[in-house]
Amino acid sequence: MRKRAKGLAVVMMMFVVMALIVSACSSNNGESPNSSSSNTPTNSSSTGSEEEKADPPAKTFKEFANKPVTLKVATPWGKDGFMQRIGDYVQEKQPHITLEHVDWDGTPEKMQELFAAQVVPDVLLAYTGQKPLEDLDMVFPLEEMLEVYGFDLNTIDPAAIAEIRSRDSEGRLVGMPQEIGYIGLHYNKELFDKFGVDYPQEDMTWDEVLDLAKKLTAERDGVKYRGLEFGVSAPLLQLSVNLTDPESGEVLLTKDSKITKYMELMKKYYEIPGINDPEATGSFQDKTVAMSVNWHGLLAWFGGETEEEAAEYQKQMDIVPLPSWPDLPNTSTVPVGIHPWAINNFSENKEAALQFLIESVSPEYQIGLSKSGTPSVLADKEINKSFGSERVRFNGKNIGAFTKNKLAEPPARSSYWDRFVQLDMKVFTESDMNVPEFLRKVEEESQVKIKDAMAQSESKKK
Repeated sequence: MRKRAKGLAVVMMMFVVMALIVSACSSNNGESPNSSSSNTPTNSSSTGSEEEKADPPAKTFKEFANKPVTLKVATPWGKDGFMQRIGDYVQEKQPHITLEHVDWDGTPEKMQELFAAQVVPDVLLAYTGQKPLEDLDMVFPLEEMLEVYGFDLNTIDPAAIAEIRSRDSEGRLVGMPQEIGYIGLHYNKELFDKFGVDYPQEDMTWDEVLDLAKKLTAERDGVKYRGLEFGVSAPLLQLSVNLTDPESGEVLLTKDSKITKYMELMKKYYEIPGINDPEATGSFQDKTVAMSVNWHGLLAWFGGETEEEAAEYQKQMDIVPLPSWPDLPNTSTVPVGIHPWAINNFSENKEAALQFLIESVSPEYQIGLSKSGTPSVLADKEINKSFGSERVRFNGKNIGAFTKNKLAEPPARSSYWDRFVQLDMKVFTESDMNVPEFLRKVEEESQVKIKDAMAQSESKKK
């Protein structure tokens, strides 16, 4: 009996020792010293049972070498504009990087000239789209490198990321979006008061805005006023539609009901008496148009030579969120105005180039952009509460109207060939064609242009 008790005691002692070993291992499970969980206190009452699983090791990321390097960056801004806009900031934050600006007009031809002169940009502002980079085999997908260095893409607005991915046939991330554009409905209270019409409200539909426009389109005291102008084709941008097939270049004007839907709305707009009067040549800027569908930067373009003069001129102007379609309530446009930074596939300085891209979306830099009047591309929209805070002309304006509604999801793949399709409303209004006839005409003309463009592109490859 004693031998049995002694044997049992030995077994129990071995169990305690094993429990202590397991406990010790779980408190030092291979996490890096920087891991937030490495300092988490352990539970002293742990028994080391199988149910208590150790946390998985923290993932370690590659660190930047930070070796002195000169980066060539190609933009259309000119050296001074580039350095003021972002260059000075990057060099301050990454002092091992020296930036050299390269003038580029966005064309493959100009890039080939640079290559011939032994100038190979490391980073490019892809403001003319992805095709120039594709033509020269310069596309460099970012996902793998971003993951290796531990960059979290969730910090960027998912709609902006989706828009960049839509440019690539494989849905790869081919650039870093630095900034984004928003569209809103600007209005002038002076003209609403003059006509005795209530100001536009939030959450309006396009038909409701057209009804307002009718009431504000008339002549007063010898001046011809108009109720509404379209500075941007926002109703079409809300529908997330391609005008052409991205792969084949087939024009889709008569094949997609969304395009007909948009054209029917524009037909209602142009049928407002006086809205298309050739003698009504004024604009929102000179206070003869009551409402303007336009970019977030509209108020920054006029009003005076100083911020104070502009603030006085624009004091009765304000913004409400973009009107929407009844079946797409509280929806803004697809992301617009995104010109991403891309890394050249031929760059020998990709690591430093990635640091440049990451600095362009750092919270500190994005807050500075927002304060100066450029909306942030980050997912944290709290940053946009500071939008325009350094611009006197924006004081008291309903700036939040630009970002109140969700962005529309862009098409899975955008089409390069859309640029060859022109829905010229002047031609439409001056003709006696109905919507289907007009779309057929434009479709046929556009298909010829695309066919010619494809032929030219093929000849350049030979």
